[in-house]
Amino acid sequence: MDRLAIERRVVRTFGKDGGPGDREGRVLIATQVVEQSLDLDFDALITDLAPMDLLIQRAGRLWRHDHREREGRPELLVVAPEPVDDAGEQWFAREFPRARYVYPDHARLWLTARALQDAGAIESPGGLRSLVESVYGDDVVGDIPEGLLGTLFDAEGRAGAERGVATFNVLDFAKGYVRDSGPWDSDVRTPTRLDDQPQVTLRLARAVNGRVEPYAYDTAPDEPWRAWRLSEVNVSARRMGGEAVPPGLEEAARAAKESWTRFDSEKILVVIERMDNAQGTLVGTALSADESAPVPIRLGYNTCHGVELQRSD
Repeated sequence: MDRLAIERRVVRTFGKDGGPGDREGRVLIATQVVEQSLDLDFDALITDLAPMDLLIQRAGRLWRHDHREREGRPELLVVAPEPVDDAGEQWFAREFPRARYVYPDHARLWLTARALQDAGAIESPGGLRSLVESVYGDDVVGDIPEGLLGTLFDAEGRAGAERGVATFNVLDFAKGYVRDSGPWDSDVRTPTRLDDQPQVTLRLARAVNGRVEPYAYDTAPDEPWRAWRLSEVNVSARRMGGEAVPPGLEEAARAAKESWTRFDSEKILVVIERMDNAQGTLVGTALSADESAPVPIRLGYNTCHGVELQRSD
């Protein structure tokens, strides 16, 4: 619910209908979600180095709507290490110790940086094919520095393994909604997204007059399934693994979960309450993922910053 509210605010400011008064002096710091999910238009854009196809997507958010009066030209600033010929294994990781895990194929990043340096511009649509082929073409492997070949081979190995997982989990559409058409199950057991860090879904709830209601109840009071979906957040499965319903609300929690489907059975209900502080933080408790000796985990939720976890002991 809160993520959608943030997205609406961002689109209102930087979208097609955002006026000069809405945009003036505004800076948006965002993840990759702005590459293609939102219709946004920026006057200038600064980005960390990413694979060429994704940088092209990001460049498409520059001067996207031609009804605005602007001076100069659209400018995409890419923060990246120099694509030197003798780049070693730590070429990218040294400069971006965290981002190294986001795009682990540092060989393709090196090819991207070199292609951008040589081209000096992204020309759309005429120059896009040559830019993409300079990174993903069949004959580019020989140009990659020897120190980065290991990341290339590792990435290709992971891609092959991921294709195998996808093939195993895919449903046979021609058979229709029958058991033997594929592994019908929750996203936890049959993942539809690739993620190195398994996650668990929390469903935030509030206690209201002895009832347990979805955090987003007011958004969809007549559609409980939708209200529960809008009340979900994801956290690392290594951190959290069980419910800790407050005393006295056990029966209300069971009643609230009667509308959940079997695909929701592995989601964790967390009853939260508002704290009296300036940040408006909501807090609740769940159990750690340690099956042998689970301990209480204190959960703080803020509409701007999301979830923070802390052991209660």
